[in-house]
Amino acid sequence: MKLRSVIQFGILFAVMFVSNNVFAKWVVDANAGLLKNGEITITYEDDKNYLGGIVLKRVKSFPAGEWSLNSLEEIQADTGLVPTTMGSNFCTRNNTLVSYRIPKTIRRIEDRIFSSCDKIRTAPNLPPQLEKIGFDAFFCNWSAKGEIVIPAGVKVIERSAFYGCGNITRISFAKGSQLEEIETLAFKRCHMVDGVLDFSVCKNLKRIDPEAFMNCEPDVVIYGDEYKKRLQEGLKAADKENNYPRASTDWFAGAFGIGVHWTTWSTDSEGNKNSFDEAVELFDVPRFVNQIKETGADYIIFTSSWAEQHPPAPCPALDKIISGRTTKRNLLLEISKALDAEGIRTILYYNHGCNGEDPEWMKAVGYSDNRLEDFGTNIVSIVRDLSLSCGKYVSGWWFDSPGSISDAGPHQVASVKIGKYKFPFRELALAAKAGNKDSIISINSQGGTFLYSSCQEYFSGEELIYFPLCGRTNDQGMQMHLWLTMDNRNWVHMGKGFSGLRFKDEELAEFISKHTKDGCAVTLNVDIDRSGYLNPKAIDQLKRIKATK
Repeated sequence: MKLRSVIQFGILFAVMFVSNNVFAKWVVDANAGLLKNGEITITYEDDKNYLGGIVLKRVKSFPAGEWSLNSLEEIQADTGLVPTTMGSNFCTRNNTLVSYRIPKTIRRIEDRIFSSCDKIRTAPNLPPQLEKIGFDAFFCNWSAKGEIVIPAGVKVIERSAFYGCGNITRISFAKGSQLEEIETLAFKRCHMVDGVLDFSVCKNLKRIDPEAFMNCEPDVVIYGDEYKKRLQEGLKAADKENNYPRASTDWFAGAFGIGVHWTTWSTDSEGNKNSFDEAVELFDVPRFVNQIKETGADYIIFTSSWAEQHPPAPCPALDKIISGRTTKRNLLLEISKALDAEGIRTILYYNHGCNGEDPEWMKAVGYSDNRLEDFGTNIVSIVRDLSLSCGKYVSGWWFDSPGSISDAGPHQVASVKIGKYKFPFRELALAAKAGNKDSIISINSQGGTFLYSSCQEYFSGEELIYFPLCGRTNDQGMQMHLWLTMDNRNWVHMGKGFSGLRFKDEELAEFISKHTKDGCAVTLNVDIDRSGYLNPKAIDQLKRIKATK
């Protein structure tokens, strides 16, 4: 190599290292409130929370191309200033930053410090004396790899703090942890986390938001005894306040079941429909029960009503409201009784029918003309009649569409003004228990985890395939349960032919095994036509899975 080339290479090499902060030192412009290191400039100010400390406010300038902030750890040595807080939006939405080192003196991490920095390659090095982790702090650091260790002094991990750290492989908590709460979405989509997630060192833990670890599936989750005790105490206090007779879910824990949506809208295998009364009369109960037996299910969830208020059973309370909506044959009782003889339990699905598909019913029941007190009383009466007609043969209920009758939740979809009206969820649960006091109740959280009422025993779990940290109960004290479609994602059979399967055998077997082993109940919804015949492809798949257990 020629001498001139060597000199040029040496200059380029030196410049490259200066721009990446290997040889450069931090200098202070106290008047302007600036820290400078080569091409990097950071604003700072005195920290009001910690005497003698400074807040690292914002990265004001940085080099072109990929760059690092590893030299943050050298600020104290170079300047004598002690960084104690990293301010909100410190270096947010930077797509060229590839690494950093948080100074060991940092006590508080505010909101969004490295939010949406998708090129960062390493997990956050959280200082041992850290006390706060703000919301969205490391949001969508997709490329960050390694382990996150939550320091002992952190009491709250705020909303979405590590959301989208998709290559993090382990989360742990320092010995002596003072952690009290993990807020919603804190670790959502950290889907590479495996191994053991152990909360037992967190003796003060009071709450893990049900959606804190969505799409994050460790192999084993260990909760501390203190945490479990707090959950149960909270639930007992709510039951006492509501005078609610909570039923045991022991039989449901770790169970596997089949769900079906057999409704007035269901068609036969050719896409045709006869009258609903006729369909009820022709429903082949022995064939249906035999198909359920073949799957190895412990229970079924069967629809008592869906879009239209038309149960396949007698119901005097419904007849008083509107005529022509009930049937002579009590199909609900026949199915549940026949399944009970085979050791299979029945849970009834119920929808109040006021989601827009049944205008005649919506007016008659008092919903669409805002007679909401009458509406609530009517719904409770209908459920009580259906429960009494089936008696001990029904072991539970799954109530749908609470968002149409309550403005309390995040999924409010009412077509009328709810105002101050409070739907009587407690009375609904008690009505459902009229025929069997040991019935377990669920009110659909509509794809989320919002608790419309504590007067229920198990979590609805609709289509939450990647719901993590199931165990037997969730943070609300509810028995965990997941219900997903295994074939027809529209739930109801409408059209010609049966739907194809969503999952491979090994995928479905692993899902069922993983969650039932942890104490979560798993329901698979199977396509069913108007004659009551279940999708043979789904039944065959479940038989194959059953045979490999």
